[in-house]
Amino acid sequence: MIQQLSLTARLTIFFTCLSCLVLLSLGWLIGASIETHFEEQDHHALSGKLELAQHIIERVNTEQDVAKLADQLGDALVGHHDLAITILDNRQQVLLASEAIEFPAEQIQYPQQIARKTSLTGTQKSSPALFSWEAKGEHYRGLIAVFATKNPSYGPITVAIATDIAHHQAFMASFRKTLWLFVFVAALLTSVLAWLAARRGLRPLNLMRERAASITASKLDHRLSLDAVPPELAELATSLNQMLARLEEAFQRLSDFSSDLAHELRTPISNLMTQTQVSLSQARNANSYREILESNAEEYSRLASMIADMLLLAKAENGLSLVKVEPVDLTREVKDLFEFYEALAEEKQIRLELIQSSDTTYIIPADRLMLRRALSNILSNALRYTAHGARIQVQLTQLQQHCEIKICNPGPSIPSQHLPRLFERFYRADHARQHSDGEGFGLGLAIVKAIVDGHRGQITVNSENELTCFSILLPDR
Repeated sequence: MIQQLSLTARLTIFFTCLSCLVLLSLGWLIGASIETHFEEQDHHALSGKLELAQHIIERVNTEQDVAKLADQLGDALVGHHDLAITILDNRQQVLLASEAIEFPAEQIQYPQQIARKTSLTGTQKSSPALFSWEAKGEHYRGLIAVFATKNPSYGPITVAIATDIAHHQAFMASFRKTLWLFVFVAALLTSVLAWLAARRGLRPLNLMRERAASITASKLDHRLSLDAVPPELAELATSLNQMLARLEEAFQRLSDFSSDLAHELRTPISNLMTQTQVSLSQARNANSYREILESNAEEYSRLASMIADMLLLAKAENGLSLVKVEPVDLTREVKDLFEFYEALAEEKQIRLELIQSSDTTYIIPADRLMLRRALSNILSNALRYTAHGARIQVQLTQLQQHCEIKICNPGPSIPSQHLPRLFERFYRADHARQHSDGEGFGLGLAIVKAIVDGHRGQITVNSENELTCFSILLPDR
């Protein structure tokens, strides 16, 4: 249930409950302190009267002194209407009872038992303990003590003295009522103040929400301002800005991809429509139709190849699935590719050269077909842009836990501003160049990067001084 509340409501409830808890704890502490003070005050007053009674009882020596004892103690308590005293002789006969109060029997018997165990004087040596009880709806606090007379043969006299604590209880009841009223008012006031403080404190968060809500697909360049954000939300605002930057970049790539895809598909489809319309415009012989169908078949083949490459890249977006991973000898693969492109290389008088250490085997776990496709794409690009009579070098190097494949070809250097985007789909460093030779769709290097990433490898490119080198790092285990 609490998860459905707003952050403002949660903070308001939290601060209100915390304030109530603090006020109740403070009220309990003050009430306990006042109650303790009342007990100490009553104990002090009752102890003083017990000392006075002890002073009188210790002078009792004869029966006549005992008879006068009640009058003497009664005179000592004149003016103390809230005090009640009961005196018992050694035979438990009542000598004086100023009020009709029934003292607890166990409280009277206990000090007498203590006195009997005192063999020397029969007088209670320790200070009596204050106790409380209720009788006839009234509450009392009292002290009971046993004192020895001057004549040991007469025996001890028990003195029980108590005070009515009704006024104390009335005060505590009024205090608790005031406390509860104060806590209730304070809780309401705290709730309002906590709500205002939470609303004000969360205002930057609401501004961030409003700012984020205003960002649409056409406004991905907007960012959250960090100037008006408190330090606690600065990291969140920074993370949101970074997320917006990534979204803007991804959205821009998607827009570019859509535009490039439409551009790439428009040409073959336009060619197919034009040729079909021309062929239908008038009757033709069988050979003419065959030529048109052969031309259309070439365009269909190009479309099928482009769609297959796009499907491969789509799979790469969610993690390229390597169908069959097996030990692959890189030396053997490079030599096989040299044999495949041998005719094209001889036609352009280009020399293919493999550089490697003779005493090292370059074997890595890989999907043979995928890896061959990646190397073939790079090598075909190298053959396309290498001048007649030049040389293409493929160098294999064993590094720590990796094998490096470096393919270098001489030719026009690629401008540095194009290198970071060279592996994007449909991206061409020379936008004016079209695939007039009938090869390539701008997907070859994007496929290479997807295959290398699928093998947990890295690919980089460096182009300077009319030499372009692609470097592929693949783990060897």
